[in-house]
Amino acid sequence: MYASTATSATVTDVKGRPVVPLIRVPWRTALLAAHFLVGLMLVPLVTHRDDKGYWLVNHRVAAWWLGRIGRILRLDITTSGTPPVAPALVVANHISWLDPVVLGHLLPTCFLSKAEVRKWPLVGWLAMRGGTLFIRRGGGDTGSLSRVIAEHLQHEGMLTLFPEGTTSDGHKVKRFFPRLFSAAIDTGVPVAPVAIRYLCDGRTDSLAPYIDNQSLAENLLGLLRRPGGEVHVHFCPPIPSQGRERKSLAGAARDAIAQALEASRPGIAAKTAPTGSAPKELDCQRTFAARATPTLNGPASRHALAETP
Repeated sequence: MYASTATSATVTDVKGRPVVPLIRVPWRTALLAAHFLVGLMLVPLVTHRDDKGYWLVNHRVAAWWLGRIGRILRLDITTSGTPPVAPALVVANHISWLDPVVLGHLLPTCFLSKAEVRKWPLVGWLAMRGGTLFIRRGGGDTGSLSRVIAEHLQHEGMLTLFPEGTTSDGHKVKRFFPRLFSAAIDTGVPVAPVAIRYLCDGRTDSLAPYIDNQSLAENLLGLLRRPGGEVHVHFCPPIPSQGRERKSLAGAARDAIAQALEASRPGIAAKTAPTGSAPKELDCQRTFAARATPTLNGPASRHALAETP
């Protein structure tokens, strides 16, 4: 049973819950399921292995497919700065499993990921066929890891990794692991820092971060229930790697990202939802009309995404 009042356009059920989120979850779940089915059918057509054993992917098709995930979740993506060009080792702060989705939509890049992702049903297989390199955390073999990254940079030209080694809530950038930068120095490839910020009604997004031992299903459910969100990506100027030590290179990349995020940090009042605000899973109740979005240093470019319920 549903109820509505003459003073509000919001339709609620008998318990006072908005009806739209109840419809939104199954609808978007169906869209995602259909989209992953399309991905499975596309894989044999747009990916192949070369004579060296590398998986190669048509990045235009991959960008479309990843962008469609953003459209289903109604992610409003904006960018600022100049996107890097190959060859480049792209490094970014890590907040969510959505980070590779967003960056893969914007850049013709492959990714370095923890080995556990390879075991994720369907997602791990798609990532592998998309050229993702998987590493075992705490493996300790810096030389071997550096060679793998270097070979990929020389072969594909661009690789994206998240040198914090874990996700954060988006408020601060954690320490970068220097060993991940050895390959850039060995090959002379520049490092391209990228700053990612998720916003929700003008404040730091509390749903997008994939943290606190949360399962992927739990995080995805929260994203499916809400109307949508915003993500801004700032491409910092590339940092030459020649003549640098890996520790100083890692520090310079981290500082560039931290400074870009600090320059666009939401106000203190915007960080915390007011007392009595809507439940976390129903946050961001807003229409997605075109409007100004906070940028990270410089003019922004909007990536318009079609609306879904």
